[in-house]
Amino acid sequence: MFYIVSKLFTFLLMPLGIIMVLTFSMIVCKNRTKAKKLGFLTLLLTYLFSVPILENALVKYWETPQKNINSLATYEVGILLTGGLINSSTKYPDNLNLDTSSDRLWQTLHLFKEGKIKHIIISGGNISLINKSERTEIEYAYQFLIKNGVSKELILLDKKARNTNENAINSSIILNENFKDASCILITSAFHMKRAMACFKKRGANVSSFPSNVISSYRNTFILDFLPSTDSLLVTSKIFKEIIGLTIYKIMGYA
Repeated sequence: MFYIVSKLFTFLLMPLGIIMVLTFSMIVCKNRTKAKKLGFLTLLLTYLFSVPILENALVKYWETPQKNINSLATYEVGILLTGGLINSSTKYPDNLNLDTSSDRLWQTLHLFKEGKIKHIIISGGNISLINKSERTEIEYAYQFLIKNGVSKELILLDKKARNTNENAINSSIILNENFKDASCILITSAFHMKRAMACFKKRGANVSSFPSNVISSYRNTFILDFLPSTDSLLVTSKIFKEIIGLTIYKIMGYA
C-alpha cells in the first residue's frame, strides 16, 4: 500500500500531474476569470516543463558530471544499480534486449575491460507488482556480462533490493563480508547519482561515483530549443522524480 500511495503522491508533484490537476481545476471552476487564469498558468507551465533550453539547464544543474575513464583510478569493486538495463518484456527476452538505462551496463563492462574495476556487484530485485517474470533484470544483466567476457566468479548479486535505499543497505553488507575496506565505485545514471550517493554515504560506504547515461547536452543552442518538445517533458519529469525522491529519502532518513 505504501508503495502505491508514494507513487501516486509523486505523480501529483510531477509535471504531468501538475498539468492535469490545473486542467481539472480549470474545467470545474465556475468563475470565468479564475478559469482563464488557470488556463494561462497551465499553458505557461506546460511550456516551461517542455522547452529544451530550460530542460537542458535543469539537467546540467542536477546531473553529477561525467568522468573521463582514462584518468580514473583502479577500484577493487564496481557497484552496478539496475533499473531499465534490460527489456525483458519482449517476445524473446533471451535476446538480451537493452533498455533505456543500459548505458549503466555498458559502462560497467567498459570499466572492467579497461582494468578500472576487478569485481562487480549488481544490485536490484524485481519490484514489479503486476508482472513477476521467472527471470529478473539482474539475472539478464548477469548473463550479459558473462557473455561479454566477465568471469562469473567476479560477479556478486543482490537480488533483494527494491529501491535505492535497499541498494545501499544490501551492497554495504556484501562489501563488508567480501571486500572489507576495498576501493569501490558506484555506477548508475548521472541524473540518479545524487540520490544513490547520498544513500550509500548514509550507510557508511566509502564509494566514488561514475555517472553513466548522461542526458545533458553541451552543444550550441538553436532556435528550435525554444520550441516545446515531448522528449524534453519526459526528461524534465525524470529530474522532478529524482528531486522528489531525494527529498522524501532525506525526510525518511535514508539519505
